[in-house]
Amino acid sequence: MEMAQAFRCTCPIGNPSARMRFPEGAPIFAVEVRSENDYGPAAAHAIQAKRADYFACGTLVVWDVDLLSADVIKVYRASDPDHPTIYRRGDMAEAEPAAPGWRMPVNDLFEEK
Repeated sequence: MEMAQAFRCTCPIGNPSARMRFPEGAPIFAVEVRSENDYGPAAAHAIQAKRADYFACGTLVVWDVDLLSADVIKVYRASDPDHPTIYRRGDMAEAEPAAPGWRMPVNDLFEEK
């Protein structure tokens, strides 16, 4: 799975003498985008385990993005990890409480034809 993460950190932007470092700690919001190998029972178990790891480390929200499914985005929250909010084409997805007030059209994940 590919991953995009949002971290609470301060970084020395524009300082060429600063060494490149990875932020410490868990992301507050993680996005997992399924690839061709992320289907089937074994993959589903691995994805669920990875989400559990995120939550155990302090992540607030994990998106499971599946562009091949009608349920395009499943939003899992640490506060209720077994009951995702589902977003489909035409919906506005969110990442509360990790990104308060932020919304994204699910359709933006697809190319216009």
